[in-house]
Amino acid sequence: MRTMFWIFFLLFSCSGFLSADLSLPSIFSDNMVLQRDKELRVWGWAAPGAEVRVSLGNSVSQAVADADGKWLAVLAPQSAGGPYELIIKGDNTVKFNNVMLGEVWICSGQSNMEWRTQNVDNAEAELQQADYPDIRLFQGNTYAISMARQTDIPGKKWVPCGRSSVAGFSAVAYFFGRKLHQELQVPIGLINVSWGGTRIEPWISEYGFSTQESLQNIYQSVQVNIPGSAKYLELTPIAIAAMESWLKGAQAAFTAGRQLPDLPVFPEGIRLQNNRQPTVLFNNMIAPLTPFQLRGMLWYQGCSNMGDNLLYRDKMHALAAGWRHEFQNPVMPLYFVQLAPYNYGDPYRLPQMWEAQQLYADEDAFAGMAVINDIGNFKDIHPRNKQDVGNRLALLALKRDYGKQNVVAESPFFQELLVENDKLIVRFRNASKLATKDGKKAKYFEIAGADGIFQAAEAELRKNEAILSNSAVAVPYSVRYAWRHDVSTNLVNENQLPAGAFQASLEIPVRLQLDRLVPEAKEYQVLYAINPFNAWNGRPAYMLDNREKVNGKVKKIAYFLCLHGVDQQQRFVFAAMDPFTQDLKQLALPNAAAKIFFQQKVENLFVNSNVTGVTNGNFADGNLELWSGNYQPSNQGQVPGASDQQYDFGDSGNSDSDGYACMQLHNYQEKQTIFAFNNFRAAKNADLGIGNNASGHPDYTFSKSGQKYQSAQLLILVKTE
Repeated sequence: MRTMFWIFFLLFSCSGFLSADLSLPSIFSDNMVLQRDKELRVWGWAAPGAEVRVSLGNSVSQAVADADGKWLAVLAPQSAGGPYELIIKGDNTVKFNNVMLGEVWICSGQSNMEWRTQNVDNAEAELQQADYPDIRLFQGNTYAISMARQTDIPGKKWVPCGRSSVAGFSAVAYFFGRKLHQELQVPIGLINVSWGGTRIEPWISEYGFSTQESLQNIYQSVQVNIPGSAKYLELTPIAIAAMESWLKGAQAAFTAGRQLPDLPVFPEGIRLQNNRQPTVLFNNMIAPLTPFQLRGMLWYQGCSNMGDNLLYRDKMHALAAGWRHEFQNPVMPLYFVQLAPYNYGDPYRLPQMWEAQQLYADEDAFAGMAVINDIGNFKDIHPRNKQDVGNRLALLALKRDYGKQNVVAESPFFQELLVENDKLIVRFRNASKLATKDGKKAKYFEIAGADGIFQAAEAELRKNEAILSNSAVAVPYSVRYAWRHDVSTNLVNENQLPAGAFQASLEIPVRLQLDRLVPEAKEYQVLYAINPFNAWNGRPAYMLDNREKVNGKVKKIAYFLCLHGVDQQQRFVFAAMDPFTQDLKQLALPNAAAKIFFQQKVENLFVNSNVTGVTNGNFADGNLELWSGNYQPSNQGQVPGASDQQYDFGDSGNSDSDGYACMQLHNYQEKQTIFAFNNFRAAKNADLGIGNNASGHPDYTFSKSGQKYQSAQLLILVKTE
């Protein structure tokens, strides 16, 4: 084990001048807390070949500085206690006083983790009661970025918790640590490394990105900064040559008294640009700490990644995998905070993030989520009630890491959906008895029939079940709970923990609306069924994929789009045509990996729609625009009557990347968009419509018209011989 730690430690590169004097990184200081019951790694720098002796209490370890002056000593595990003196002897002696052994947690994220204790609810009372000398604080925020792994966070130190020291420290971390200290009666060490407004990508290590298939593009982009990698060897000489050429031109311009030329554009990933770049915060604020032993990590972030939808789940997996790998602890717990209710514009953007967060928590056996959809401030992205946030995180740790099995730590969450007569029954896990904390009826349950139009539901609570009904929904199929950004929930379990948002559905016959509305579709088979508001999760996401079940030569291809508006109106279109391909994979949702690109006429077009302005009937031809990338209004296909200035039925696109994306069918003779589904990675912000768009571009480009609909269904169908 010690050999593995040593090999791991050697990966660190020491930047700057190496002094012959014995020195240690700033994470070692007076008042520090070391993790109890684990081997303790102590490391630093000295003259090459220097012998180093480390002692803590009765535990002693020896080390020798390598040729670069780096050394690592490992002390035997010790139980909680102190104060101790940590003594490191080499050519000189370094001593750290008032050292404690206890529980150490690292706390990271963006502004809600960074939020200071002096700005919480009842701040003055909290500060007056903040005298906890056995809680120690390490404020590691540097507000700096780096594309190279750093070895220290200079100028920082541990301080005991008191009014002045905790006032500017992370409130969530403090309230978490206070709860642990009160329950465990051991010293607590809290390391805060957070930065407001940051995305998750800069906090993820290079290794973390490598673990997720959906993030391989990011992984490849950071390879250029890994010495010895193929990308490094390929692109670094190009960057050096570009800079040498610029220097030559700059010198000539300076000598001649001319303006200097623009700086060269380096290959992607080489140039340090901003704090949104992948790995740059991990390199600067996490990498210097990775030999340090921890119990676990806290995370509160996500606002800056709003819009990632389910891809955020993969990024959380990457974050956890990377940190566990770097800290050499594959089972290190990660407890994180669900985002609070807040006005993000589109009322459904936040629930989609909640869904991604919950899915990650369910998939990672060593992760847990604190639900806070009952304590947000719809007008403030920084809710001031950080006490409950910290306490709920502490409940997870107390139960999972400290053996408090009698603690109810998890929020109620969806377990299964059942049907009983004309009512839906939602069964919750993490609850033996559901109740409302205000004694009123449970809020924010909605149910829908096959039409997908949600209605507010009456909820009867029975043990861990909610029995839901609405007389306007004769045959319910779907349910959602707290599925808006402006909720303040009241449904709780026996420990007053709020139920998490969710959506669920019984299996709805995908042909239900098709067969009712379009008798001409009887002989067609469903090839793909798509929910336009959940069409992409790093790749196409299908409700149904029947490629393996469809046999025979394709005689006809058809599309069925059904939209249910917020105005309670149902709109549909069915359009069939002769086959433009026999490859069923090419009929999928356009994506770059499949190289799907069609910009052409289609023969023998049939149209059936209930939308005013759509011309129904049979037509000799129409035209199709299917691609995964961006597009321009220029009439590349030379479609008769199409504009070069306006996005309509004749545009120019590409399939080289997964960009804005276009899925459109047109009746160019009538100058009509039959249907459009653009920007389908944007969920409710997708461009979606039947017939010409009444305002803006006729093909709905940039319209975000998906917001007009409660639900939608897109079927891709084939008729075979």
